[in-house]
Amino acid sequence: MERQLQTYRSSKSRLTTKQLEYNKTNDLIVVFIEMLTEPKDAEFLWLEFKKKGYKMSISSFYGRLKKLVDAGLIVKIHIANNKYVYNHP
Repeated sequence: MERQLQTYRSSKSRLTTKQLEYNKTNDLIVVFIEMLTEPKDAEFLWLEFKKKGYKMSISSFYGRLKKLVDAGLIVKIHIANNKYVYNHP
């Protein structure tokens, strides 16, 4: 399935290289979550990204997940006290 990259930007100005890389990583997170057969927690997702060679702190990863949830690209599901999993809508 081909997925068109999204810009996550409201203005029509040119995106910088850093912004394009940021968006590409966000798209990879969404695609990875869509490929999962069951919802996974943020720590599992972050560790999988680290295994694939992406260098990102856990707090940065949580921030990206929050932005993707706010954009409606992924869903955050509450399963227990302070325990959430992420899935595609």
